[in-house]
Amino acid sequence: MKTAFIIHGFNGDTTYTFGPSLKKFLENKNYKVFMPEFPIRSEASYLGWSEILNNYKEFFNDGTIIIAHSIGNPFIIKYLCENNLKSNTYISVAGFCDLFTVPNRDDLNNAFKDFAVNDNHIQYCKNSIPNRFSLYSDNDHVIPFNILKNFVSRIESTPVFISGVGHMGNRDNISRLTQLEDIINSI
Repeated sequence: MKTAFIIHGFNGDTTYTFGPSLKKFLENKNYKVFMPEFPIRSEASYLGWSEILNNYKEFFNDGTIIIAHSIGNPFIIKYLCENNLKSNTYISVAGFCDLFTVPNRDDLNNAFKDFAVNDNHIQYCKNSIPNRFSLYSDNDHVIPFNILKNFVSRIESTPVFISGVGHMGNRDNISRLTQLEDIINSI
């Protein structure tokens, strides 16, 4: 069975921004698509998200596509490593793995620490997922540009730079990312 996971970020907005159009696109390509709903904002925690994703472990395989937005990226990298799960393709959207601080956002900064990855997690990602892509923009209002670019290098992914689309979430009015579709069509 061909499976795909769409992993939302801190605010959960992926489920109503680009997530629905991507889900439909993948289903039209005969993928079984999972969009787990994790606790958001101050309720977001690595343990809480892990407990939910544990219900889907059987659906990860060598053909799985994973698309993760924002904090969903360190989460899925850490989760795959800690559970020895594989995937064929991983696409990050506004992805990062370096710790940084957002002024006046203790909730977000605490989540960054909780979801933090280490070098072993990164190495596992590089060794167990053959196709890696990173979508990022020059005007992201959450993740600094240098951290977005560093993520591309850290996971050795193919960069997909999109000018002017911000963090690619609700605030940026993103309902579809055709670049995701192009990547999926290319694999």
